[in-house]
Amino acid sequence: MLVVILFMTGSGLADAVLEEKTLALGESRIAWPQAAGLGNAELEERVNRTIVEEGRITDWLARMSQLISDGWIRTDWQGTITGNLLSVSLLTEGMVETRRESSVWTAVNLDLTDGAPFSWRQLFRDPQEAETALAARLEEIAASDLSAMLLSSAVTPLPELFRMDREGLTFLYPADQLCTLHDRAGDIHLAWCEIRDLLNLDEGAPADRLGVPEEISLTEAGVSRIRTMTENGCLPGIPVKVGDPLSPLVEKWHLATDPDVYEGGRLFSLEGGCFRRIFLMTDYLSEDWDQSIVQGIRADRGNYAGLCIGETKASAWRDLLGEPDASLLIDEDKAELNRTEPGSCDYYSWGSYQLRLQCNKEETLISILLTELE
Repeated sequence: MLVVILFMTGSGLADAVLEEKTLALGESRIAWPQAAGLGNAELEERVNRTIVEEGRITDWLARMSQLISDGWIRTDWQGTITGNLLSVSLLTEGMVETRRESSVWTAVNLDLTDGAPFSWRQLFRDPQEAETALAARLEEIAASDLSAMLLSSAVTPLPELFRMDREGLTFLYPADQLCTLHDRAGDIHLAWCEIRDLLNLDEGAPADRLGVPEEISLTEAGVSRIRTMTENGCLPGIPVKVGDPLSPLVEKWHLATDPDVYEGGRLFSLEGGCFRRIFLMTDYLSEDWDQSIVQGIRADRGNYAGLCIGETKASAWRDLLGEPDASLLIDEDKAELNRTEPGSCDYYSWGSYQLRLQCNKEETLISILLTELE
């Protein structure tokens, strides 16, 4: 059965969409995108041929036919078209090449103004300087944030495979270089605000076309997007919505570490680059969490519609969002109970959800929490 699902893209080609095509046999499922609405039939055909070739779709379909009665393989993808830049990553898992389960990343990045391949180096002011700086930062991340989550953690040399979107840049590694505890090929996500000093943000540059300036600067235009993400109950770039059941998420992404306990329940950390320093908040009604739902999402890293964790000042968001519905002082004891720092937390409510912006004693944003409305 072939299934086609339409995914609207970001700014750029007004009518461009990514259509998901899916073929399933037995326990296996291969999904991949195809571009439509590019306004140029020859370009569209070339782009879609590149996605199939670089994504190794033909290989995976052939492998699926071999495993129809005994074994499985699955390909899932993420991608966008933003600012005339197409960026797609595909993760293939299962009995990819042998009977032993493994995983492989593939990726496609194209400039749709001419269909040419696009390199992550084109995002930076000085590519050579950026490569050196990125290597150092990724080494630090692997040593601090990811040390307990990886079987192998050689972050250099930097991989050529990557995916980019409005939230950041994700490096995609071969499993023999960077591998999670559950044998998944590793990926590391960098929010744009974490590498802003290296980016070329000139008007018309690729990062500008992606909308990066609007992601790393809190402006009046970002207020509606902050409100929308709150009303939707999800943070951009994190594939979870408040209210989702926890078990399917753990089954898909795997636990990165054992759950931690905070004052209101438990904090879950999942594998995957998008979940680095992102925690899912649940109840703690029993030792068993199979029936738990995601009651909140806590981000200790990232940029969200101009709110940059580690940078944005409380005065800046209050100027644009107005005075909060409530504000809570977080003393040393409260901070310890909630696995955070002393400071304060502002509460804003839109729709059925509540946005909590937490700052330290210096009134710098340290966490964004999105929860059910109390």
